[in-house]
Amino acid sequence: MPSVLRPKACIACADSKRKCDKKLPECERCLDRDIDCVYPQLKRRRRETNDQHNQDIDTDVFSNYVNAHTLGDDLDFAEWSTIETPDLDFSMPIPEVMNPYVSTLLTFGINSSSQHPTLQTATNPWILEDETWVMQHCKSEPGCVEIDMNPFVSAVEEMLQAWVKDGHNAFIHHRLFDKGMPTCLQDAFTTFAAYTGQAKKETVLQIAEERSYALVGQEQHNVSGIEGILAHLARVLALFVYEFMRLFDGSVRLRASAERQLPTLRTWVIEMWQAANTYRGEHGFSLLQQITSESDYGDCSELWKVWILTETVRRTQVIIDTIANTYETMTRGWAECTGAAMITGRTGLWDAQSAVKWYDLTCRSAQVPLLVSSLEAGSLISGHRAEEFDDLVKMFWRFTVGPDKIQCWIDSSTNKNSGNNLF
Repeated sequence: MPSVLRPKACIACADSKRKCDKKLPECERCLDRDIDCVYPQLKRRRRETNDQHNQDIDTDVFSNYVNAHTLGDDLDFAEWSTIETPDLDFSMPIPEVMNPYVSTLLTFGINSSSQHPTLQTATNPWILEDETWVMQHCKSEPGCVEIDMNPFVSAVEEMLQAWVKDGHNAFIHHRLFDKGMPTCLQDAFTTFAAYTGQAKKETVLQIAEERSYALVGQEQHNVSGIEGILAHLARVLALFVYEFMRLFDGSVRLRASAERQLPTLRTWVIEMWQAANTYRGEHGFSLLQQITSESDYGDCSELWKVWILTETVRRTQVIIDTIANTYETMTRGWAECTGAAMITGRTGLWDAQSAVKWYDLTCRSAQVPLLVSSLEAGSLISGHRAEEFDDLVKMFWRFTVGPDKIQCWIDSSTNKNSGNNLF
């Protein structure tokens, strides 16, 4: 398993030289004293390079962040169905700006002594850049005053049903488990398949409870690299399936049982996120400008596989965090603002059937962001057509900007005469 960065004491506890329990998102001492709890940013050692061109690329990557006015708010809600925004409790410190990530990503070095592009080793490809793993927040007022989250819960249930039917959905990639699922996820898959079929739901929910406790009780083996991230992802997805069934369709006893396991699920999600965040490749990445040889194709294919895994991690985090926040707000009226993960927003990448197609789409239209915050719309809906963005991103934006405005944006995008003039 990749080394996990140990959190330091929060700034308030460190300044007062008091013991900090280092709980997320806020320590108990800061909560008791009603003060802002801010943890110092952990630093990772980065490999140095003497290649001046690679340094230029790193500079270009930072320059590809574009400022954007933001609409929307974190999906923290306050009632079973219709939720008033003023009732929401946001206690996390919030940065000033939430920015989409636009990268030139695959324009890499050309050897000046050759007529053809050559491969160079880059420290971090765009999908592993540190900045893309920072949780995003925004201070702007929400785009819609009332939010009905029942459609979101139904949408996630439909995604899980699609997973059982088709083997993939909007947050589980179709190529991720094409060679077989881990055992723990197989159990969750068959349980949910029985749940959506003709089996008696009470019996299936009882099985889900027993399997969830067995899963939580399993010893996690220390596995590093891609296999480690995949192991984290599998157990997170499995526990989420059990939690979802019991939280939204279980008896009072089963719902209470699922609530007790929510902190475990959140902890596992954090550990999965840290494992993906600290991953930097087994032997580095060779990145290219054009696919001109079999070796180029191999490098492209390897990068695509890493993207498939890390993007599934990103989307899984977004789905689980939003569902957990939704449920907690429904039951207690508030939820912690943990921030929004960045996910791939450019249309077509998630559904690409080959590494070459995926590579081609990443190279197109540098003006369309590759990675965007799941909760940020802002100038993106005024500067781009709806069909340029992934369906999952647009689904989240419906709950932050408002369904009417997003539908108007989609409709106007199909009209060549009106374009985006309404926005």
